[in-house]
Amino acid sequence: MKRVAGLWLLLVLPLAALAVENGQVMYAGGTVASLKEGTLGNMVTTSLAALTFEGAGSQLIIPFANIESYEFSEQLARHLGVLPAIGTGLVRHRQKKHFLRIFYKAENNTEQVVVFEVPKQMPRVLLAILQARVPWGCKANEALKCAVPN
Repeated sequence: MKRVAGLWLLLVLPLAALAVENGQVMYAGGTVASLKEGTLGNMVTTSLAALTFEGAGSQLIIPFANIESYEFSEQLARHLGVLPAIGTGLVRHRQKKHFLRIFYKAENNTEQVVVFEVPKQMPRVLLAILQARVPWGCKANEALKCAVPN
């Protein structure tokens, strides 16, 4: 009975410490030297001129006019073997991570890229804002097709 309960806990409990929570955004990487990978913060979208990431003691301002392209993607949070993937898929949905990549030019005209991990429901909002402010920047792929995901 203890083995069944232990197995159930392993399959059902998500690893909340590794996931981005609602309202938070994580800087996953890129070419910005002032931000460390894994920095948690908030995305401020209220400005008409720029997208702002406010992290722990740092701030990144990306003017909409400087954005060249952006792309949304999903990736599986954990890669399992064939049999564990089938077993887990029968019990619950596989967890996915959602990423937003933004390619832009910095003030000194250098190419920059930032990758943010966003919570599941945030891509709709961010992509709608980016499509309104930067309609030329959508980098179409099969999953996105320059439309807000469902």
